[in-house]
Amino acid sequence: MPHPLLPLPAPIADRVFSLAEARDLGVQPERLRRRDVRRIGPGLYAPAGAVPSELAIAAALQHDRPDAVVSRLSAARIWELPLPRSVLQKQDAPVDLTLPPGSRRLRRAGTRARFARLPPTSITTVGPVRITTRVQTWRDLAGADAHLSDLALTQIGDHLVRSPRPWAENGRTDPWATLEGLAHLVASSRGRPGAVRAARVLDQVRVGADSPRETELRLRLLAAGIPEPLLNVPVIGPHGRPMHEPDLQWPQWQVAAEYEGADHRTAAQVRRDIDRAERLRRIGWTEIRLMNDHMHDRGREAVDRVRRALAERGWQP
Repeated sequence: MPHPLLPLPAPIADRVFSLAEARDLGVQPERLRRRDVRRIGPGLYAPAGAVPSELAIAAALQHDRPDAVVSRLSAARIWELPLPRSVLQKQDAPVDLTLPPGSRRLRRAGTRARFARLPPTSITTVGPVRITTRVQTWRDLAGADAHLSDLALTQIGDHLVRSPRPWAENGRTDPWATLEGLAHLVASSRGRPGAVRAARVLDQVRVGADSPRETELRLRLLAAGIPEPLLNVPVIGPHGRPMHEPDLQWPQWQVAAEYEGADHRTAAQVRRDIDRAERLRRIGWTEIRLMNDHMHDRGREAVDRVRRALAERGWQP
């Protein structure tokens, strides 16, 4: 007859914990085989029915290795950086950790560890978890082991330096990073793995893109020889009056482009978009409306539409 089911100690009763942590609290191995606990990985356990987050798993791993810092793709996911869908949806992705040089190896399934010296300023905390800062995470992702494209790295860079919309972002008014801050980090890491690539990507990062698709659109246009646009700054109307802020604009030719994402499909938003286009038309501008379908084949149709509109307004390649 099985023994009565005693509750787990309070410190681990409702979260992910390691075998070592359970032992430290006096929990016997057979207790971890009962129905209210499930094994989620080598030496890791969680309450039955729980769906542990990567942050929760990292916290348990750091109990055993307090010198470890969550980094690279794991840090990017925790910071909710705009990663490619293929990375976000990858099942059973290992937890990326950075260990101090000279420390003992971490041989544990479900983790991917590297040795690197991280300056104290590049480490912060999310709850109890030690993690690389957003800026350091971007720099680390330039390494070959992250397997991210230059486009993906530029999208993350644009995300970090964009000016937030306080009304939609819990009152946040400051960007996560500045171009100067990224440049300083790249310069200070010269000679380390990924430094050349980080510098190349930084040259493509701009302030102003409000979404990864806007970044991709800008880069596709530039690659096709289209002049560099202004990003999310007001159109200056008659008598110097500022109007709305198009995603991209070329004021010299009075052309604006808007990328219409999923949030532009409601009836109310469609009405606002139509009214916006009409206001631009009245002051002599052309507005190009683009959507996801136009971005197939490396944005070929989007590029063609913008090129035609600019050419009609006098631009010559």
